[in-house]
Amino acid sequence: MSRITLTRLRRGIAGAAALVVAAAGLAACSSARSDTSSDAQTATRPTLKIAIGSNALNYAAYWIAEADGLFAKHHVTVDVVNANALAVAPALLTSGQVDLLISAAGQSVAVAATGKPVSIVANLYDYSPRGGAFVGGSKVTSIKQLKDMGSDCTLVTTAKGTSAYAAGKQNMRAHGIHCRMSALATNALTVTSLTSGQADAGIFSTADAAAVVAKGGHYLVNPATMTDAEAKKLVPTPFPALTVTGLKPTLKAKSQAVERFLAAIDDALGTISSSTPANLAKSLSHLSYFPGISTTTMTQSLTPILTAVPPAASEGKITQASWEAALTSFQRDFEIPGFKASAPQFAYSKMIDMSYLDAARTQ
Repeated sequence: MSRITLTRLRRGIAGAAALVVAAAGLAACSSARSDTSSDAQTATRPTLKIAIGSNALNYAAYWIAEADGLFAKHHVTVDVVNANALAVAPALLTSGQVDLLISAAGQSVAVAATGKPVSIVANLYDYSPRGGAFVGGSKVTSIKQLKDMGSDCTLVTTAKGTSAYAAGKQNMRAHGIHCRMSALATNALTVTSLTSGQADAGIFSTADAAAVVAKGGHYLVNPATMTDAEAKKLVPTPFPALTVTGLKPTLKAKSQAVERFLAAIDDALGTISSSTPANLAKSLSHLSYFPGISTTTMTQSLTPILTAVPPAASEGKITQASWEAALTSFQRDFEIPGFKASAPQFAYSKMIDMSYLDAARTQ
């Protein structure tokens, strides 16, 4: 029996036991009902304010949790303050405007670099070269062509500390390319930069890459056709890329809500591991975050992405080894301001806290 099946079975047994206890409470004392019933739990449902890095499909675990009503199932209300927060994510977290940040792990490290007490409590997506696409503009049809341009070319990505920025550096290093890098604030700006001819090539989410190609761009590295050997050349060791992060005092003060949120995410990871890209696309197509994206395009985009969603065996856990791999890559490719991999504030024991995820699985 799989771990997910055991977990769900235990939850089912626990739920059945809770119903028996509640029924006994009703018979013994009607005043106990307000303290123990699921009605009371729903009436006092806590709220979490969150920011999401972007509407990229790499955040599939969150999107599925919302699309399938899993937050309501676990009695937590989620208020999305910003669903395209790459440029402002650290500021939203440190200012207290959001309780949780769901974004690039590099951004959490950037917050820690300022001295803030940060804890990463779950991993939603491992860094993978299949998570994005390397695309040339209308006049750039091959990597060789881009390489032959020397330094007289521009590669557009999102900001330093993001996966797209790191992928830009990794692709240039792997293919001997020497373009200037232009780091912009949002995915939308990177798309506009390439389609308007301001840049020669760029790193995009799979959905944005499809849109760019539809407007005359050309795949230079297509994640859908990338071999395992090509992927390993770019990223030898997978590591946490899109994480759930909070400030330690906020996490402690809202521990119940955080645990319920992570229980919903845990269910979503289980759904992803047992579903096809086509079925997931049907669920996600009803959300407002993906305007104009057909289920066919979404299915094609999800297919390579899902290879980097944490498998059922790990279910969002971050190990010390995977975190050390992340720190190594942050040092080399992400160019996070104020970051030094050996600094004590970035150590596993300082930044990673799996206790909330453990508690979520006992609900």
